[in-house]
Amino acid sequence: MDLYHGIPVIDNDGPKFADMLYPKGVGRGYVERDYTTSPVTMFSALPSSIKLIPESEYDARFDEQEEQKSSLEHIYLRGGKPAFVNLDQNGDGYCWKYSNVQAVMIDRLKGNQPIVRLNPHAGAAIIKGGRNEGGWCGLGAQFMRDHGVAVEGNGPGQWPLHSRDLRYDTPALRAQMALHKVSEEFVDLTRDVYDQEMTVQQHRTCLFNNQPCPSDFNWWGHSVCAIRCVRIAAGDWGI
Repeated sequence: MDLYHGIPVIDNDGPKFADMLYPKGVGRGYVERDYTTSPVTMFSALPSSIKLIPESEYDARFDEQEEQKSSLEHIYLRGGKPAFVNLDQNGDGYCWKYSNVQAVMIDRLKGNQPIVRLNPHAGAAIIKGGRNEGGWCGLGAQFMRDHGVAVEGNGPGQWPLHSRDLRYDTPALRAQMALHKVSEEFVDLTRDVYDQEMTVQQHRTCLFNNQPCPSDFNWWGHSVCAIRCVRIAAGDWGI
């Protein structure tokens, strides 16, 4: 498996190493979208509107990020701890919500906004009626666009860590969630079902532009937040 600074890198060989990235028997939560029950809807911007970065520029952009320590990886590693640390789904099948809430937190960190610990369990539990069920990142993103994200905590208008108790879904919670709505995103849901993926170049362009990307991997059965396109070796790039 390819490593970058000791971190496993998701690349074209990923399917061979799915169990190294996430061991067998561990709950992940990603399931493919059922378009009969969740039909196509329109999103705010299409991937075709992204001005693509040509692969010929990858090396220069990566080198600049390394020199200036300006990538989302660098921003994450130096920012906001201990309040800002990786979100942990705690074995529940809510990776599809954690990937996009982590993206919101990283985007807030990039924008020098106040550090707020957000709780993906809230939206996932509300969507699933308190059940521990899988989904896909677009389902979680749609909820964030419509309703926002809950703050983690035990106070009024907050959602306790890893809780699936719907008693916390109060008017105060919804008011707090509305402060953290997603207003911009790239998802192409105008094409046929099996042609709706973003291309590799579109995905990498977002990452080189420091746009965190919730990403579903069918072969992995998992959804994660991608934050950087990294050079493993000359001409060899991974996430």
